[in-house]
Amino acid sequence: MTQKFVFHGGYMIVIGVIAVLFNPHTGHFGFNPDAKSGLIVTGLFALISYFWALMYSRQAYKLAIYGSIVTTLLLFAGTVPRGVNAWIDYVHGDTAKWFAATTISLVVIGSLPLFTALLRHLRSDLQKS
Repeated sequence: MTQKFVFHGGYMIVIGVIAVLFNPHTGHFGFNPDAKSGLIVTGLFALISYFWALMYSRQAYKLAIYGSIVTTLLLFAGTVPRGVNAWIDYVHGDTAKWFAATTISLVVIGSLPLFTALLRHLRSDLQKS
């Protein structure tokens, strides 16, 4: 699980950096001030993922599993509605929303494998009990 947490953290950082490196309003690469919140969210959840990796590597298995399930659910709770709204805005004609919708969707899609692994781990722990 430690490797999954570390990979997820790195993935989040990559998506956050990509989000601020392109400005869909101008169509140019460079700092996108509208994506600061995306960089903050991905950076924060990357740090949280690294924290869970540290806890798991220090044999705090249950804390890491339960804590990461909660934080991943919080990530979904914040990003899924925002992503849906961005896609709706794009469909309704706001062409600049495609980039935000795509990066938010990548955050959600990239977090699903970790969440699935966490649920499998939890289920196997419960079956052992």
